[in-house]
Amino acid sequence: MSAPKETSPTRRDYSRGGCRECKRRKIKCDETKPFCAHCTRLKKECTYPKVGEKVLRVSRRYLDENPTPPPMDSTPKDLNIKVYLGTEGFKKKKKPRRASDLSSSIKIEESPLPVSASPINTIINDTPSSFESFARDTPIPMTANSFPSDDIPTNAFANTTSLSDAGLYANDSPTSSIAWDNLYSHEDLNLLASDLNTIVNDIMFQSNFKNTLDSDFTRLEPLKMVGSSINPGDEIPKHIAVDFIKVNTGHERIYLEDFYHSFANQLLPFGAYDPAQKIYANPIRDVLMKYASQEPFLLAAILAQGAKTSYDKNHLQRDQEAYCSYLSTCLNLLGPALSRNRDKSVKNDLTSNIEAILLTVLLLTSANAANKQQGWRPHLKGAKDIILKATNSRIRQSKTLIICKVWFIDFEMLAGLSSPLGGTLKTNEELVSVVNIDDEYEQSVLRDYGLLRGNGFNIMFGYNHITTYLFRDLIKIFNLRRTCGDKFRAKDSLDYLRLLAGFYEQYNVVYLSQECISTTVTGDLCDVIFVQNENICISWMDLSQQAYSLAGIITILTEILGQPYYAVHIQDLCLNKQLIALVSFLKDCPGIPEQGIKNSVMMIQWPMLVAGINCMFEDEKYVLMKFFRISAQLGSGSAEIALKRIVRVWEKRDLGEDIDTEEENDLDVVLY
Repeated sequence: MSAPKETSPTRRDYSRGGCRECKRRKIKCDETKPFCAHCTRLKKECTYPKVGEKVLRVSRRYLDENPTPPPMDSTPKDLNIKVYLGTEGFKKKKKPRRASDLSSSIKIEESPLPVSASPINTIINDTPSSFESFARDTPIPMTANSFPSDDIPTNAFANTTSLSDAGLYANDSPTSSIAWDNLYSHEDLNLLASDLNTIVNDIMFQSNFKNTLDSDFTRLEPLKMVGSSINPGDEIPKHIAVDFIKVNTGHERIYLEDFYHSFANQLLPFGAYDPAQKIYANPIRDVLMKYASQEPFLLAAILAQGAKTSYDKNHLQRDQEAYCSYLSTCLNLLGPALSRNRDKSVKNDLTSNIEAILLTVLLLTSANAANKQQGWRPHLKGAKDIILKATNSRIRQSKTLIICKVWFIDFEMLAGLSSPLGGTLKTNEELVSVVNIDDEYEQSVLRDYGLLRGNGFNIMFGYNHITTYLFRDLIKIFNLRRTCGDKFRAKDSLDYLRLLAGFYEQYNVVYLSQECISTTVTGDLCDVIFVQNENICISWMDLSQQAYSLAGIITILTEILGQPYYAVHIQDLCLNKQLIALVSFLKDCPGIPEQGIKNSVMMIQWPMLVAGINCMFEDEKYVLMKFFRISAQLGSGSAEIALKRIVRVWEKRDLGEDIDTEEENDLDVVLY
């Protein structure tokens, strides 16, 4: 009998984007900018290597004696796409695909895209033969029971598709803007694709993906587009209809409709009012639908979110499995999509690919940041770098990138305010560079698509641009407090007074009515809700502006200046009581209120979190519990976690216990 075969120890995961010191010491870096946790704790100098720079894993003495860094490798590295296939991990491909195979798997035919306010239809027609050729090259996820025992892979980390083979580093197609070509490089595309690869696999892993779908449904066809070409300078059509994209099966249609009518409205709870059509539009949904009509991997991500929305409503196992399968398809289609860099019929392909992948990353990050097990910050590194590069350049940005930037800012602001760990913008320089919306052209684009109202109200943020800069300065203080820890002292009294005065001034800004809730107010973003046999009118612009301003004041007083939540000026006079009064109409609603702007309450989750943490009275607690329950019923993944966080604070205070800071840090939730 032979001796038992020794299993080699599991190799430790080193972070590829770690700092020089962690790479030198061969330890995992948390990649926090500007200083990682290890260097901060050990009081080491923390710097990050440039892309392609090699870091020697040698002693500090050797580095001091040899200060010249090794030469950087100018040859781009291959980016490997790894697809998580459930309990079997990553399935190994038996044969690498040729670039010709990849480029032929998806065929693009150009036709002009009409720009109008009327519904538009793009036909997506996938013949069986086109899918069969793709399916031969792309492994379909299966369960272990679907394979003979000797075919079950023992290596869980080998399923890769080389993006260099797919033409990632091929020469660019001709473009109408030389400046844009010079602004972005294939390294930017590589980094974004890597982010997308990581976030999809993390989501599938956290979802405990076990692919048990029947063979007919696992086809999840990689749609061949017969539609318009996408150019960065093109207009984004408004009011794109749900049948703009023709899908192949009944399930796909259901998922697309769930995305269109439900999930997309969670991304933009306040609609963009179009005075010409006299209806509310959703510019975020429009740009996603437009690019999804051209990019199959983005369409797969959209169908994945539709499947997840359907599962949340109906709790059908098939929808949950479809969610992960569409995410797998998203990655399987990423390589072929990038191979189109060599297709001369596709113009501005580098910028178009960057924008499409950036949209996909923002979509999936926004959808999954509420998962407390989801480490979403590393997934936004590429997105942050792209937006930093664009904002620091003097080149006029495309309209799509401007919308992506505002979307990213919205996410960063909410993360910086609601998450104990903050967002990805850690330095003041990064915050000032990105959270900067004074450019006249950018504002004109936002006004054109209804994201910025003529009165200065930003429907994506829920407040005006002046308030945006106040929150930016507040996040700077939060970042400093996170860096200093227990050593933080509130010393900049004049700066805090400036912020308090600024938030108070913004609280008094009136768009339609200072009352917010009345029986007569009419105008943009006004809604009528039927409560207790009567109609009440709500000006959501005024309500949201006041809610965020009050929450900003309370946060400075309690979180920065350390004043107790039970102080008279916080509780009884106007602050917390007035903040909760803004949603007091919900106490008389038996369920989700019947209203035109259905998801509007989701816009003010962070202010209500502030109100909940500082709430003392049972009648007010009842209103807040109804608020977060309704938000959860509307589809907010973070509302349930936020409510648990608030209830835990209430329970500990009732027991006379201190709030555990470490427990709070475990709830890394963005109230998106």
